[in-house]
Amino acid sequence: MKNSPFSAKFAVLNNLKRYSLLVFLVTLTSLLSACQLTPPEKIEVIEKKPEVINYSQYYLWLKSLTNAQVLAEESTQKENLKEHPTEKVTLQGKLVLIYCLPKTPLHHPYKAKRLLNELLLVSNTMTKDNLAFTMLLRDQLNTQLHLLQKQEQLEKEFTRVTEKNKATIELQKEQLNLVNQQLMLLKQIDQNINKRG
Repeated sequence: MKNSPFSAKFAVLNNLKRYSLLVFLVTLTSLLSACQLTPPEKIEVIEKKPEVINYSQYYLWLKSLTNAQVLAEESTQKENLKEHPTEKVTLQGKLVLIYCLPKTPLHHPYKAKRLLNELLLVSNTMTKDNLAFTMLLRDQLNTQLHLLQKQEQLEKEFTRVTEKNKATIELQKEQLNLVNQQLMLLKQIDQNINKRG
């Protein structure tokens, strides 16, 4: 059989197709394996971490404020608590310190103690300094609340004793008036006897 130029061309084209297909498959395989060999870039989601606050520094700052400024700060912290519930621990800690401030219109140790107890139950991310400060604050609030209860009891006892003493004084006044009336009667009788005698 004689090879025709047409069959030679056909054979060359056929070989070229095979070669092209082989090159294409090798290239495709290398590209796909390269995608699998290189790890995908990690996209880091940056979460806003709650502000770390130093409670002792914040308390000292609060002490430097006027009563009006303290009221404004409480309002700000309450508003922040509504707007940023994820920062509840930090904001509630600030409110505890505001309610602990003596000689301010917001001084309320019972409210401070309640919020502090809630704060200690949910907070496990406090720094050592803040934890020490809150423990000290808790002890001080416990002492203050104990003294307030004792003061209330003494005031009740004082009121009771005062009322009892008032009743005794009123009774003694009545007795004194009665004795004075009897004395006046006796003086009149004595004067009448002296006039006759």
